[in-house]
Amino acid sequence: MEKKIKQPLPAGKPAAGLKKDFSPAGNGRPGASAEPHDKEYMRLALAEAEKAEALGETPVGCVIVWRGQVIGRGYNRRATDHSVLAHAELLAMAEAADFLQDWRLEEAVLYVTLEPCPMCAGAIVQARLGRLVYGTANFKAGSAGTIVDLMNVAGFNHRVAVVSGVLAEECTARLKCFFQSLRREKAKTYPPRELPLEFFQASAKELAPRLVGKLLCRRLASGEVLRCRITETECYYGEKDTACHAHKGRTTRTEVMYQTGGVAYVYLCYGIHYLLNVVTGPDGFPEAVLIRGVEGYDGPGKLTKAMQIGKAQNGQFLSSTGELWLEEDGTKVKISRHRRIGISYASQRDQERKWRFKREE
Repeated sequence: MEKKIKQPLPAGKPAAGLKKDFSPAGNGRPGASAEPHDKEYMRLALAEAEKAEALGETPVGCVIVWRGQVIGRGYNRRATDHSVLAHAELLAMAEAADFLQDWRLEEAVLYVTLEPCPMCAGAIVQARLGRLVYGTANFKAGSAGTIVDLMNVAGFNHRVAVVSGVLAEECTARLKCFFQSLRREKAKTYPPRELPLEFFQASAKELAPRLVGKLLCRRLASGEVLRCRITETECYYGEKDTACHAHKGRTTRTEVMYQTGGVAYVYLCYGIHYLLNVVTGPDGFPEAVLIRGVEGYDGPGKLTKAMQIGKAQNGQFLSSTGELWLEEDGTKVKISRHRRIGISYASQRDQERKWRFKREE
């Protein structure tokens, strides 16, 4: 019996059985136009880009909207996570798929500040996203029409509606300012300056790597000020984190973790030594960053002993008007990411989270 070979379809012709639907949720690619809420959602993507910039990452942000609801958010974390896969789009798509409990995102719209690269564009097609809206063109790797158009490839079983240039000026300006600032700040340090309490409003997941390289300051009763550079931190995040002290809810011990970020959480470990944590995030959500090491003192118990930190500092605001605060001086450090240690009591999933951050020598 002669085997029939399926011939590729001519460009632009839909495969049999596929509707040539050029609506935002369809599988054809239209000459798409902006919709009323596009700017609103792109501003949310820009807010995600700000989070990337705060980590020193290239400011690219993304949100995914499904039936008028934001179900996925992401921002560039490649350097922070040491992962080529940590692009804003992929992180947002993973969160959206988790929300829907389905890898197919057919009715969803993806908003991203920078035109997707080939990797993200391929994932967008594979996820059957209905519509892509991006801010500024990517002249190095744009894969939605600038360099190559992976959204509209003949023979693919899905095509994505594309809208470009939404809030293009704002998206371009954020990238331009970031790279200009990067060039100015390269190899530049400055006199130590105190981190304001507003700094600690970010989540523990964001601040744990950012605190590596910062200066932990302690004013002794004599008036002498000790300054030690932080070399290792660990993140503990919310009641769902089974390694977190607040996993079982509020207690007298953990009450301080529910306060607004910028407070010291100090507790006695095994009845032997005190450990210092920096409470982070908004009021009412328990999260903190454990300071695991500073220069000269490798270990959370060793550093608190050396810096004379104990029960008296628990609950204190991190401010130079008091006994504990943090400073930065522009020192750049390279950070590696690891699993947390000493949490054998936690779930396997939480034990595997790479929420410990160390300065690389």
